[in-house]
Amino acid sequence: MSSANAVVVTGSSGGLGFATAQRFLKDGYTVFGFDFGTPARLKGSGNAEFVPFRVDVSNNESVREAVTAAAKHAPIAGLIHCAGIAEFGPDNPGHLVAPTSGQVIDNLDTIERTLRVNLGGTFIVLRHVIAAMTARDTPANEERGFIILTSSGAAFEGKPGQSAYSASKAGVIGMTLPLARELSPWAIRIATIAPGLFDTPILAETPRLPRHIPFPNRMGHPNEYAALAHHIAQNSYINAEVIRLDGGIRSAFESASPFVR
Repeated sequence: MSSANAVVVTGSSGGLGFATAQRFLKDGYTVFGFDFGTPARLKGSGNAEFVPFRVDVSNNESVREAVTAAAKHAPIAGLIHCAGIAEFGPDNPGHLVAPTSGQVIDNLDTIERTLRVNLGGTFIVLRHVIAAMTARDTPANEERGFIILTSSGAAFEGKPGQSAYSASKAGVIGMTLPLARELSPWAIRIATIAPGLFDTPILAETPRLPRHIPFPNRMGHPNEYAALAHHIAQNSYINAEVIRLDGGIRSAFESASPFVR
């Protein structure tokens, strides 16, 4: 790979994004790491380079400035969008009404923030990265770019209190096929990964619940997400697809030895 094969990885300071940035750096990509928190510091081998940006994905101007600066550094050929929040834990209840009294919970700010970051932020990042990709000068019939979005198993089988989170992640799934069709004249692919339970900081903020995973009976490792993202990047026939990555977890399944966090 060369610097012409540069990718944007959002949420690069931890969890799925950090593992993904490491994986693409290892393969020689230049990685532009976008994150709201303290930027990660990673080193690539050979021509690989990690360039961090402090970015709020829900802020249009923040994303626009970062994408513009990144594109000047190297042409953007890929996006792996991992940034997101899961505000439905004990301190940020996602229930619309209190489970015991049925009274409305005063948590509209939590609901709006979840939708703004997870769904609105995805649109904001997409529109600027796509503009950078379409500006790339590539030979006829050659892929101009690839996009990998991150949904969640909760988009299919959300639990009580996850309605806003599930809606935000279902929206990511809903945009995948229309965008694949919209971007096809520009030779840009798009696919979405829907992870199940992964050992990342975002899971630590969610309630302690019985979690049944058929096999393997454990949480996913971030490097397993990164491996799938890397494969999608390399496999040019994967397009308009949503891929579940969850060890077979389904809400109705109960294993003999349930995995409980």
